[in-house]
Amino acid sequence: MAKRAKVRKMKTHIERLDEAKKLMQELGDAAADVLDQAAKSGAEIVLAEAKKKAPVDTGTLRDSLLIKKSRLKNAHIKSQYYVTKKSGVNYFAPVELGTSKMKAQPFLRPAVDENTKIVAKTINAEILKAIGRIK
Repeated sequence: MAKRAKVRKMKTHIERLDEAKKLMQELGDAAADVLDQAAKSGAEIVLAEAKKKAPVDTGTLRDSLLIKKSRLKNAHIKSQYYVTKKSGVNYFAPVELGTSKMKAQPFLRPAVDENTKIVAKTINAEILKAIGRIK
């Protein structure tokens, strides 16, 4: 039986957050789209890196990786994406976490851990670009 993975959410820091909040409020409904696109851009970085790091035998596991948008239960979180796999690839967790008979070959956790700064910078840049602070 595969170990259950602990889910670690990645948090990012936005410089000049108060100013960004004010500008996002002025944007109104468009702000939600900006935040959604920024979150998706961050997830795409992790997805690309996970595909590079996934062990390849037939390539099915690597090719099954995709990002999905979470259904949000917390009103304070505006947008959340995660990397998962297509249905039918039942060995995603055993490969990532290992089993009693197979050594773990982590690819998703390292993809997140090694790219936290790049993801944060990308999210910040998307938001700043949307509010006209950078081009």
